[in-house]
Amino acid sequence: MIDTILKKQNPWWENKDLKFKIFQRDILSELIINLDNDKILALVGSRQVGKTSLLYLLIEHLLKRVKSTDILYFNLDDFEVRGLFSSANTFLQYLQIENTTKYVFIDEVQRLDNPGLFLKSIHDLNLNLKIIVSGSSQLELRAKLKEFLVGRLRQLEISRLTLHEMLKLSPNIPKKSILESMMLYGSYPEIAKQNNFEEKKLLLNDIYQTYLQKDVADFAKIENIDAFNKLLILLAAQIGSLLNVHHLAKTLRISTQKIISYLDILEGTFIIKRIYPFFKNYKKEISKTPKIYFMDLGLRNLLLGNWQTLELRSDQGALFKNLVFIELYNQDIYKLKRYHFWRTTNQTEIDFIIEDGSTLKAIEAKYSNNKNPKAFATFLEYYPKAITDLITSETIGNLLT
Repeated sequence: MIDTILKKQNPWWENKDLKFKIFQRDILSELIINLDNDKILALVGSRQVGKTSLLYLLIEHLLKRVKSTDILYFNLDDFEVRGLFSSANTFLQYLQIENTTKYVFIDEVQRLDNPGLFLKSIHDLNLNLKIIVSGSSQLELRAKLKEFLVGRLRQLEISRLTLHEMLKLSPNIPKKSILESMMLYGSYPEIAKQNNFEEKKLLLNDIYQTYLQKDVADFAKIENIDAFNKLLILLAAQIGSLLNVHHLAKTLRISTQKIISYLDILEGTFIIKRIYPFFKNYKKEISKTPKIYFMDLGLRNLLLGNWQTLELRSDQGALFKNLVFIELYNQDIYKLKRYHFWRTTNQTEIDFIIEDGSTLKAIEAKYSNNKNPKAFATFLEYYPKAITDLITSETIGNLLT
C-alpha cells in the first residue's frame, strides 16, 4: 500500500523526463542556491501561496543532475506516509542511504508530533542527505521545531505573488490594471490566474474559511472564533493606522492580553504584519504603538465586503500604502531588514523607515501625488545620511530593479 502511494507522490521514479507545468517563481533561484549547503531548508508561508509548487520546481531542477530515485517526496497529509516517520530508524531504513546524496522533500512537516527532534536526530548523523521541508503555519512550526534546529535550519518565507511575478504571469495586461487587481483581490497564485471576478471572491472566501478552521480553530485552539473574526474586520478597516489595543479590547469586550495573543497568531500565520515607530532606542521602540498591514489585500477586502473599483473608494491611499509595504517586505528574501514608520510629537510622519545594516531609507507611498513630502527634509535633519524615496503608482515599478 505505502509503495503504491509513494509511487503516485513520486512519478519521476518511473518518468525522469517529467515536466511540471508550474509558474516559475522569482525566489526559485535562491532556493536552488540553498540546495548545496548542509542546512535543512524550510519553506514557510500562508496556505495556498505555492510552497508545494516550489518543491516540485526544485525537484524538476534536480532531475537534470541526479538520479530520479535519489529524489524522494513525502506529503505528510497522507496518514499512511506519516507511518514512515514513526522513528528516525524506521525512516532511514526506508531510505537505504548509500554513497550518493539523497534529496528528501517533506511537505506539511508540522503533521509530525515532534518534527524538530526528528529532523535534528537525522541531520546530526551527517549522512548523505539534503532535507527540504514545507509548512503552512509559521506559528505551528515554531512551536514544534523550537530550539532543536538552531544552526541547522535555513528558513525562507514564501510570499503571495509579487508585482514582478504578476507582470510575468500576465505580460499583456497593463501595469495599472495589475496594480488595481492586487489592491482589490490580492495576489494568491490561484486567484491571480483567475479572470472571473466572482470566482476570485469565492476562492478568497475558501482560503479564509480554511484558515479559520485549520490554523485558528484546530491548531491555535481559539474558542471565541466570533471575537477573532470581528477583530480581523476591525483591523481590516484601519490598515496603516495606529493600533489601539485597549480600544479594540473594549469594543470586543475581551482582555487586552487576548487581543495581543490574537495579533501574535495573525502575524505568525502570515495574515498581518505589525511595524513599530522608528527610534534608535530599541526598548523605547517596541513599547510604542504599532501600525498593522495585511499581507494580502484580497483577504482584507473580503473581510470588509468591499469590492468597489479604486476610483470609487475612500481607502485608495491606504490600499496603496499597504501594497507598497508588501512589495518592500517581499523583496527582503531572508527577512534581515527592520521595518518601521516615523512619527514626531508634532505628527510629522513618514510611512516606512527601513534599516538595512548601516543603511537607513525613508519611504513615502502616495498613489497619485508625486510631490516630494516635506517630512523628508525634517527626517534628514535628524538622519542626514538617510536615503529618501517617494513611491507612486507610476514609480512602483522601480522596486523591481
